[in-house]
Amino acid sequence: MKKYVWLAVGTVVALTAVLVLRRSMTPQETAVELVTVTTSSVRQTIDCTGKVQSADSSEVYVDTPCVAREIHVREGQEVQAGEVLFTVDVDATQQVLAQLGGAVSGGTPSVVTAPVSGVVKSLNVRQGEIATGTEPCVVISAGDTVHIAVVIREKHVSRVAVGQVVEITGVAFSKEVYHGTVSYIADTAHQEYLGTISETVVDAIVTLKEDEIDDSLRAGLNARASVVVNVIENALLVPYTCIAQDEEGVEYIYVYKGDGTAVRQTPEFGEECGDGVLVVSGLASGAQVVQDPEILSGEIVAVRVE
Repeated sequence: MKKYVWLAVGTVVALTAVLVLRRSMTPQETAVELVTVTTSSVRQTIDCTGKVQSADSSEVYVDTPCVAREIHVREGQEVQAGEVLFTVDVDATQQVLAQLGGAVSGGTPSVVTAPVSGVVKSLNVRQGEIATGTEPCVVISAGDTVHIAVVIREKHVSRVAVGQVVEITGVAFSKEVYHGTVSYIADTAHQEYLGTISETVVDAIVTLKEDEIDDSLRAGLNARASVVVNVIENALLVPYTCIAQDEEGVEYIYVYKGDGTAVRQTPEFGEECGDGVLVVSGLASGAQVVQDPEILSGEIVAVRVE
């Protein structure tokens, strides 16, 4: 009887060992998500920052720094050409110029007047504060038409041209997207702070479609302009989330083969565009690529599609 018991125990142990050995020899599957890449029309855009401006506006600057004594206008007020906008504290201005090492003369104007008739759209000077002349003290609008004044970074200037389509967005605008075209690009460049970094930029104007202009496009509001610089037909775009890079800087993807495996491939990539990178060669439309390929290793990997 004992012999049969030991035989049964031995059989169980042997079967368990076989199962453990088989499991250790079976590749462990990694759960993955797939993205199917197909050809489509892809737009290449350049983002620019800007502000809403009155298209028929006049910007009032001061030739030298001056201290405002009294402000005679407010935003939204209608003014006539020649009307006093603010008076200048001549003595305080002379002291400021002396401290700055500038020439002190008796030619400092005592008042600053409106060059045109219109509505005060922007007032950037305050009583007792210094108006430096780096930005307009007052902006006067002579009409209701607005446009978007944008700055183009030096590295993007060569790709922007008059006539290109632009999409405009802004947190204070009533519509999600406004449409327009690049209507003007300045001939000269200048320095401007973009965030905390000074960069060389070129000024440009985006003219909006007349039927899209509404009251939410107030002069002075911030705007973002996406300029469409190129449209590529039948482009194959791989999302950034499907591309990884090895220690040697080679970009790779994993392509699902439909048999429970994913194969590592290194297509030739081109320009970055939107949310991904264009494929030059080495990948066909309809391919299923693995999302977050960093979780895999090896040339051929057993996977389980979730």
